[in-house]
Amino acid sequence: MKHELEARLEDRCVAKVEALRGMALKLSIPGMRGFPDRLVFLAGCRVWAPEFKRLKTGRASAQQYEWQRRLSAVGVNMVFINTDAQFDEILEKEMGR
Repeated sequence: MKHELEARLEDRCVAKVEALRGMALKLSIPGMRGFPDRLVFLAGCRVWAPEFKRLKTGRASAQQYEWQRRLSAVGVNMVFINTDAQFDEILEKEMGR
């Protein structure tokens, strides 16, 4: 069985955020590897950073773990996501903060 591409999962998750009138911005920072796929902004100044990974085969890099540490230090939750259900769970949790 072929595992779903990260891009399809990411597209569905972005649509969910936008349906809630939030923003899921994709940023590219030249020279900075490992930055998360999106920064999600929700009402009430809540910001979090999903990094999408292919189910079973997607692995986080050392640079991504470093970004997770750095973002956590300033209060931004960076999470690794590989299923719709996992995204929904985290989205609900982030909205309840």
